[in-house]
Amino acid sequence: MDRFENIGVAGLGLIGGSLALEIKKRGIARRVTGFSRRLSTLKKAKERGIIDEYFTDFEEGVKGLDFLIITTPVNVVKDYFAGVKKSRPELLVTDAASVKVKIVREARRILGKDANFVGSHPMAGSEKSGIDAAKEGLFENRFVIITPSKYTGKENVAAVKDFWSAAGSIPVFLSPRRHDRMLALTSHMPHLIVYTLVSLLGKVKDKETLLKCVGAGFLDTTRIGKSSPELWAEIFTANRENMVSWISEFEKALAGMKKIVNSGSCRELAEKLGRMKKMREELDEKRKNI
Repeated sequence: MDRFENIGVAGLGLIGGSLALEIKKRGIARRVTGFSRRLSTLKKAKERGIIDEYFTDFEEGVKGLDFLIITTPVNVVKDYFAGVKKSRPELLVTDAASVKVKIVREARRILGKDANFVGSHPMAGSEKSGIDAAKEGLFENRFVIITPSKYTGKENVAAVKDFWSAAGSIPVFLSPRRHDRMLALTSHMPHLIVYTLVSLLGKVKDKETLLKCVGAGFLDTTRIGKSSPELWAEIFTANRENMVSWISEFEKALAGMKKIVNSGSCRELAEKLGRMKKMREELDEKRKNI
């Protein structure tokens, strides 16, 4: 791919900071410019060598870019769209948000259907957040879902695809609507379920004994419950139609498990758990061949 002169990264948390590091490490751009609402974050990113320069005035800084990646929380993305529209409407733009229908609609509304925007979602992350969590290699051999709409120019899709490939990721393509349906199950629901499971700790009055009974299984299972509540609240509500649908399916599945457990049939329960175990093992096997 042709190397970019100056890539801007708006939002320097785990994803944005790690992406800036990867751009510099792999020489994808000559310069990386950072944008954040927090001056302290920008200064820390500059000190660590994550970015080459930064701007607190987005509308000024965006003028010198030839590519912008927005890695902010879902509800902040539209603010950067507005800045692009005002100062650099011809700019190539992508994002990294975990929901796509909302983002694509906002891009069309603010930037226009002929804008150079291509939706993206790298399948990488951690329960950690902020610039201190940024690290190299976060996107290596990870899928990134690219979600063009019917208005997206083919040359823009190709440029964004080439960028993610250069960053070490494996591009795949889905419509925004299909992305949100799939991710509601594979990403958003696990977080909702874990948060709900953790909430049950509040039902136990004897906290001292409870702490002694928390094993590795519970800690491993609920690790993602340490993720940003603000971030996930935005994601759940932005994708609420799909979330409510999958919650209903989960309630049915849970009711079925409750019925079997209550029946006291160890054989029936073992058979059902065995089928679930096989599904999980098949998932690993099938992913090896992708």
